[in-house]
Amino acid sequence: MSKDPLTIVRRAAAEQGFTVVGVTSAEPLQEALSALEDWCRKGHEGEMGYLSRDPPQRADPRTLQKEVRAVITVAVNYWNDAPTFEAESRYGRVARYAWGRDYHDIVLPRLDALGAALVERLPGASKARTACDYSPFLERAAAVRAGLGFFGKNTCLLIPRRGSWFFLGEILLDVELPSTEPEGADHCGTCTDCLVACPTDAFTGPFVLDANRCISYLTIEHRGSIPPALREGMGPWLFGCDVCQDVCPFNRWAEPAPWPELAPEQGSGPRLELASLLAIKDDAAFAARFAGTPLLRPKRRGLLRNAAIVARNVGATAAVPLLASCARQDAEPLIRGAALWALAGLDLAREKRVAAELLVVPDAYVRSEAEAIL
Repeated sequence: MSKDPLTIVRRAAAEQGFTVVGVTSAEPLQEALSALEDWCRKGHEGEMGYLSRDPPQRADPRTLQKEVRAVITVAVNYWNDAPTFEAESRYGRVARYAWGRDYHDIVLPRLDALGAALVERLPGASKARTACDYSPFLERAAAVRAGLGFFGKNTCLLIPRRGSWFFLGEILLDVELPSTEPEGADHCGTCTDCLVACPTDAFTGPFVLDANRCISYLTIEHRGSIPPALREGMGPWLFGCDVCQDVCPFNRWAEPAPWPELAPEQGSGPRLELASLLAIKDDAAFAARFAGTPLLRPKRRGLLRNAAIVARNVGATAAVPLLASCARQDAEPLIRGAALWALAGLDLAREKRVAAELLVVPDAYVRSEAEAIL
C-alpha cells in the first residue's frame, strides 16, 4: 500500500464516492476575506447578516478546529438530465441542486466516514472536523486554493473539464499534507454569457453578485415580500435558479451524478404543480410533503409566496380559485399579499373584489398590496 499521503487521501475519498479531491494548507484565506468584507460593505449580502458578523472567522479554518494543519476539499457532482422545462401554465421550476434528497444529509455522513478513515491511515493524524455549507467557512475559496478550479464571472466554482454543478465539502485535519496543484489555468476569458442572461440583473459586474437581486436568494433565503420590480423577472423559478449555470460553456462537460440519492425521482424533481402547492394548508402538511429535501428551507410561507408569484408569471389561470382562497384566508400575510399580486395579473375583476375586502385587515403589507391594485 502506498505511503504517499496524497495517494492515501485520494484512495480513501474514492471509497466514499468522492472523485474530485484537493488539499490546501490551513493558512487564512486572506484574498477571499478582503473580497467578502468589500461585498458586505456594499450591502450585497441582503438579509444574510451572518455573513458580515465576523468575516475573519470565515476565512480562517482554525476557528473551526484549532489544531488544523491541512484542509481537504471534495466536490460532488449533482448534475442530472431532464426534459426541457415547460411551464404549461401550471408548473414552477426547481433549481437542479434541489431535485433529489437534501445534499447535507447525503454528503456529511460520507465526509465523516472519510475523516475517520484518514485519521486511521495517515501517520500523525488524530482529529478530523468535517464541514459542508452550514459551517462558517469560505469553502469555494478553499477549493480554488486547493487547485480544484477557479471562480467564474457568475461567482460559481468552475472545475476545468467538469463544469460547476458540484456540492463542496471539507475535512480539517491536524496533520500537514502536500497541497494539490490546479488542473489547468482555464478562465472565463471574454465570455459574459452568465452576466447577460441573468433575468434580474443580479450581477453588478464580473465576479460580483448582488444577492438582493438574485432569484436563488429571493426564493430561498429572503424572508419577506419579494420587491415588485423583481417579481416578473423570477419567471417560472419557484425554488432557486440555474440560468447563469445553464448558459455557461464550461458546463458542456456535465455528466450524470453518480449518487442515486441525487436523482430527480428521489425528491421533488425539476418542476412542481403550482396549484398543488397553493393547496397546502399548514406547516405540518408542508413538512410531510417535502421531508428530506432542500425545499424545506424557505418554509411553507416562503415557497407558497413563490408559487403565487410564479403562477402569475406562467399564466396559471387554473390556480385562480386557490389564489383567491389564499388571499382571503391564509394565516400568513406574506402568502396573502403574494396571492393578491398574482390575481391582479390573472383575474383582475376577481382580484379587485378580493382587494376591496382586504383593505381593512390588520396587516400593513396585505393592505398595501390591496391598495396598489385598487
